[in-house]
Amino acid sequence: MSQRPSLRDRSTILPLSGRPSPDPSGHRYVDDLEGQNDEALEGLSAKVKMLKNLTVGIGNEVRESTVQLSQMNDAFAETSGILSGTFRRMNTMAARQGCRWLWYIVFLVIVFWFFLVVWWFRR
Repeated sequence: MSQRPSLRDRSTILPLSGRPSPDPSGHRYVDDLEGQNDEALEGLSAKVKMLKNLTVGIGNEVRESTVQLSQMNDAFAETSGILSGTFRRMNTMAARQGCRWLWYIVFLVIVFWFFLVVWWFRR
């Protein structure tokens, strides 16, 4: 039976390049290249792992933001319903009272303006 070459021993599988090597068989040069390739592979694996963690983090952030935006949308829709009901009741009240409510609002604006001016000059 013939011995099969080991997968870790790539010198029998890979052809030798034309570079001179200190060892006539070229094993030392191939082993150096193997080490460099393994180091580069480890560096690339670390970068891929870092990118994977980053994309998973971005995905989690997007999901959390989507949930939060959905909750805000629901809150704004509820607030819109409350404000429209209040505005409708205010218009009904104004229609029943005639023009007298307008004078009340004008009076309150003048009083508020007066207090604002007094506060401004007393500072």
